[in-house]
Amino acid sequence: MTGDVLVGIDAGLTNITVTAFDSEGAELAAATRSTPRNEAEADSDREEQEHDRLYQCVSEAISAVVTAESVPAHAIGGVGVAGHGHGLYGVDGAGKPVCGIKSTDSRAIDTLSEGCSADALSTVVDRLGWEPFGADPLSLLVWLQRHDPTAYDRLETILFCKDVLTYRLTGELSTDPMEGSVFYGHGSNYDEEIFTTLGIEGAFATLPPVVPSTEPCGVVTSEASTRTGLPAGTPVATGLQDVGACTLGAGLADPGDGLVILGTWGQSVALLDMPSDGAGGLPRRYLDGWLRYEGLRSGAACVEWFVEDHGTDWRREARELDVDPYEVYERTVAGVSPGAEGLIFHPFLQGSTDDPDSAGGFYGLRLDHTKAHMLRAIYEGVAVTQVESLDGLTTEVDAIRLTGGGARSESWAGMVADVADTRVTIPDEGETGALGAALCAGIAAGVYSDVEAALDRAVGISRTYDPDPDATARYRLVRKAFTQAIDGMEPTWETLKSLN
Repeated sequence: MTGDVLVGIDAGLTNITVTAFDSEGAELAAATRSTPRNEAEADSDREEQEHDRLYQCVSEAISAVVTAESVPAHAIGGVGVAGHGHGLYGVDGAGKPVCGIKSTDSRAIDTLSEGCSADALSTVVDRLGWEPFGADPLSLLVWLQRHDPTAYDRLETILFCKDVLTYRLTGELSTDPMEGSVFYGHGSNYDEEIFTTLGIEGAFATLPPVVPSTEPCGVVTSEASTRTGLPAGTPVATGLQDVGACTLGAGLADPGDGLVILGTWGQSVALLDMPSDGAGGLPRRYLDGWLRYEGLRSGAACVEWFVEDHGTDWRREARELDVDPYEVYERTVAGVSPGAEGLIFHPFLQGSTDDPDSAGGFYGLRLDHTKAHMLRAIYEGVAVTQVESLDGLTTEVDAIRLTGGGARSESWAGMVADVADTRVTIPDEGETGALGAALCAGIAAGVYSDVEAALDRAVGISRTYDPDPDATARYRLVRKAFTQAIDGMEPTWETLKSLN
């Protein structure tokens, strides 16, 4: 077993998870910490992360894992890191933090539209293959240049969330191709013309070296070893943005594979040979190919929102039965027929990535509908939205892998299969982000010869769902009504925004 223990770090917006796996993908120990938050932001549109606090939380979680009885420290062969994408992290010439702007930050949402010409924006979009949206590093760089020129001038190296952690662990500044491809466009190298067009040509020199995700970007330093308990000299893989890490940890690496992440923030992911093989969403490099992904700002969060106020009776029943409340929610949903007897739900409780003005809503409510119908409609609304997003990315998806907390739900998994009319499989590891990071570490450390070997050894399937033809036929009507309601509500959403 010497050298075969792999540590995966998944630094998300909500939680930080560190997990140790053996080379067969079995979980040996895990620790979770809440991602530190800045509670006293000066403006409500600011979401920032202090590098030191982030590293402190990660260090604590690593230490808890590597000191666990089930983890022989001498057998740790590699470390891999995943983290939330977008935002803007950066350090100065001495490696000191300059900024740590998270992907939930909205300060720059109008920066490009208000300060750049239509021709300039068109050029940038054409070269990128996607439209900057406010929390991406390009928009934030332009914002810094205009509103905080001191910070802009101090920037020596641009990083992403996970790169802050690899830097603290190794002392080396780098990023991986998936994160770096934010600045690539359709090519395979940084595109200087994008920076010139936006008037931030000086920032081009701050872009970090790109190291493949499954190669070492450095080794654990003595200082990091003392802080975390990781053995000094352990190779650290460059890793992946969390969407890519979840994709790898779910066992997907080939074009034609599709992934639906049923999480608090949902994601739909399609793997492609080239970015031009799909449309919509955000294209990013992924291993030897590309992927496109599109997020749902409130996925499983919609269920949490509803049961918080309307699930008192269900929670009481769960206490009486001494079961998890989600077992009761599951039975409740299963007791309502597909289509919720003519009730649909838009899960846009935090807007959508396509239309920030969009809002959630039930449509088709009647007196004979109950809260059970409403709960079923919420589950279905999330499933429909994520399948529609996947279809919008590409029509070339052969099969769907389902992950995230919602994948534990038999009803939800079956709905995705029925809505998509495609087989759905569930991987046997729930923490796919941490596993994906650990697999990068295993390849970097030579535990696996390549990605295919890693997936063959470490990723298995726990459940499979085939679509039910009758349910699929009903969901075609649900999807039609769902889209019709969006088309009809768009002007209303815009009007309602003025009342906020």
